[in-house]
Amino acid sequence: MDSSSKVHITEKGVDEVARRIYKLGIKKRSVLIQLTQPVTINHLLQKTVFPKNEIVEAIQSLAEEGFVSIEGYVASQAVSQDIPKPSKITENSSELGNEIILSEAKFLLIDFCVDSFGTQSEAIAAGIHACKDASHLGLLLKKLISVVEKQYPGQLPALQIVIRKINETS
Repeated sequence: MDSSSKVHITEKGVDEVARRIYKLGIKKRSVLIQLTQPVTINHLLQKTVFPKNEIVEAIQSLAEEGFVSIEGYVASQAVSQDIPKPSKITENSSELGNEIILSEAKFLLIDFCVDSFGTQSEAIAAGIHACKDASHLGLLLKKLISVVEKQYPGQLPALQIVIRKINETS
């Protein structure tokens, strides 16, 4: 994705900004809110307080989900060279430590689900909320990884970041 490409908000993106229909996370919403007129990816990266790679991921995800269009970018094309896009999450990188802060882990996973799946995340979020310990959450995470790998492979890098952040709470 070329950083000089212009990003345009779509009708779906306008609906999200105006009525919060899809309940996107703060990173994605911050991108949409800046699109009162088409701007370059470089402009968005300069105006954000979030890490560059996270905003690039958010822009790509918004394009894949139809909230924005990017000049010269086809949603199915490969991710930027700066950000690796794994095809699978390895067994070791999906393990949760026993000493994690459960409430923070649940918050991070629910936030990921809402960002990634929008209103379709209700059932998954309810399951995460019901987890009483790290081992139960770990089992649910394995199911979540399977769903993301099959249906939302573009979200794998974001899920890996969430897993790493969860493990850093221990």
